[in-house]
Amino acid sequence: MAAITSAFLMVNPPPQTSRVTKEVPPLEAYLRYLLLTRLEANDKSVSFVSKQIQRMPWSDPGIECGALVSKYMLKACRRGRYKATKAIALLAANLKRTKPEVCARLIDDVLEEIQWFISHPSFRDHQRTLVCARLLGELYNSAAIPSSVLFDEVHHILDYDHEISEALRDASMNQELFAPRENVSEMVIEEDDEEEEDDDGEEGGEGRDEKEDGEARNQQPQVVPISSFSKYDPRVLSSIDPPMAVFRIKLVCTILETASSHIVTFNNRPKLEYALAALQRYLFIKTSLPSDGKCYVLVLCIMTIWLFNTLTPSIIDISISRILSFGSV
Repeated sequence: MAAITSAFLMVNPPPQTSRVTKEVPPLEAYLRYLLLTRLEANDKSVSFVSKQIQRMPWSDPGIECGALVSKYMLKACRRGRYKATKAIALLAANLKRTKPEVCARLIDDVLEEIQWFISHPSFRDHQRTLVCARLLGELYNSAAIPSSVLFDEVHHILDYDHEISEALRDASMNQELFAPRENVSEMVIEEDDEEEEDDDGEEGGEGRDEKEDGEARNQQPQVVPISSFSKYDPRVLSSIDPPMAVFRIKLVCTILETASSHIVTFNNRPKLEYALAALQRYLFIKTSLPSDGKCYVLVLCIMTIWLFNTLTPSIIDISISRILSFGSV
């Protein structure tokens, strides 16, 4: 019966409704052609597209040329073309002198996209957000943004929604003040005691287990010690960034990896060391890392160490073996 139905539909297919195409104004259609088709990551193409954009009716109050150009710049990056992010960043840097509105709008849109994702995490927006992270790194490479914007965004991604509340800070300080001072010598177990415990029977072992379970139930939960100089701490629980979520690590690694060819300099050395230390601290509060997360971190660490060693040896020390052995695949 299925074969007969299939043969019938092949001979007499059902009527198909034609897809309605969206009609856009000629100016918008031409801009779409320039940014999505004509633009390439070379000086000749970037110069041509830049001149065509400057000829648009910027003085017409009824047409928001800046918002329109920024909209199609982001759309060109999301279309899946790998080199589109570099071409868009070069175009933004080219237009920064003559049309600074375009560069400012593009930077604001990229930062807002990343902020929206870390505030409303969703699996379907992963690739879209990674494109924005890569575009942010390419904007730094093309000198469209300073290094302060890049590092501030890295710390913002790692620290968002991990603010230390005053109640937690007070509880941590009180715990440190009133914690009993234990004698270290009393906590040492002699070898003879261990051998005697191993020789005990199963009944004695079960009794000790029950006693330990009762002590664990009666023990009060310990407050995580918080530094009095810290404003953010990744150990503070967050509903939008649970311990199993690792996409923020991919975002930070994508930004630093994209900008690594220009950001590893002597002037940026303190900022970069501080950012990598914050990333490493954020890594070790995660319960596990997936295989793709480990690859992101490994590529970033190898590239950063190699670039640092080309400047001067032993500038920074990152334990790659600890990162790779951390968590389960």
